[in-house]
Amino acid sequence: EAIVKYTFVPTLPDELSITTGERIRLVAQYDDGWALCANIRGEQGMVPKECLERAVAEQAETDWMNARRVSSLNPDGRRF
Repeated sequence: EAIVKYTFVPTLPDELSITTGERIRLVAQYDDGWALCANIRGEQGMVPKECLERAVAEQAETDWMNARRVSSLNPDGRRF
């Protein structure tokens, strides 16, 4: 899920109109700076990723999943 931080007005038929503050679902993200998104009405289309901000809960989950595992051993070899 993402929150729209900048309004985007489509210029092509495959793009999705989004408004600042709107919550949308990220369907797919692409390396060219665009994302396929869906709004609450079920409409889908492409939007620039620069217009989006990840929802806080999703960002925290991603950070946790990407965190590196730390050893469960103390420096002297004992477990916590």
